[in-house]
Amino acid sequence: MNAAALKIDSLGIRFGGLVALDAVSIDVAPRSIHAVIGPNGAGKSTLVNLVTGLYAPTTGCVTLDGQVLTGLPPHRIAERGVARTFQNTELFTDLSARDNVLIGLHRHLGYGLLASTLRLPRFHRVEREASRRAEELLSLVGLEAQATTSAGDLALGQQRRLELARALAVGPRLLLLDEPAAGLRAAEAEDLCSVLLRLREELGLTLLLIDHVMRVVMGVSERITVLNYGRKLAEGTPDEVRRNPEVIAAYLGGGPDVA
Repeated sequence: MNAAALKIDSLGIRFGGLVALDAVSIDVAPRSIHAVIGPNGAGKSTLVNLVTGLYAPTTGCVTLDGQVLTGLPPHRIAERGVARTFQNTELFTDLSARDNVLIGLHRHLGYGLLASTLRLPRFHRVEREASRRAEELLSLVGLEAQATTSAGDLALGQQRRLELARALAVGPRLLLLDEPAAGLRAAEAEDLCSVLLRLREELGLTLLLIDHVMRVVMGVSERITVLNYGRKLAEGTPDEVRRNPEVIAAYLGGGPDVA
């Protein structure tokens, strides 16, 4: 799996008279964890929606390893190695954890309608391989023991990690995470940090992380971009951002959760 370099160049979008994102540029290095933070309404989720093709930008361009993503529909962007998670968990709660991951693997199932209908040897071989891969991904996020548990019966922290496993099923090089630590307890947030670092180290993934939980952001990110009112306010290492007076005034506030 090759690491991805994401380039966001002067990206902007208007909704009527509202400028939701204003000429934001971000370079995300390969095999890095790059965080985007900012107050509510700063444009963070809008940025992810633009990168993944849910919104069409008014200005600017997004490229991944030099290939233009702007203008492509979401499924074409996914085919180029981009996956994401959402603020609210989007799981099939009545299905097992394994089956949720298998759904993410569907585009890799290399058998046709005839093989599926007649249950030909190729069908069984591909299904066994998909099940094995699903087990690997669950193990990667620490959910191997919950493979047969219904997604709706998992704790919130486990559901967040299951969403990660399902996103990984599409075989991404770039993973965008929209507030994966929201609502998590301290121990669950620590587990999430460990998983994110493992994805970067073991899979060589590039991650773009949006979150309000500073303990997670500061703990895993190499660089941080700060948005405010749709514009880029600051960018730098966690230590540089933590000490930036403009960031402190606009967002961090110098409170105890900054560290």
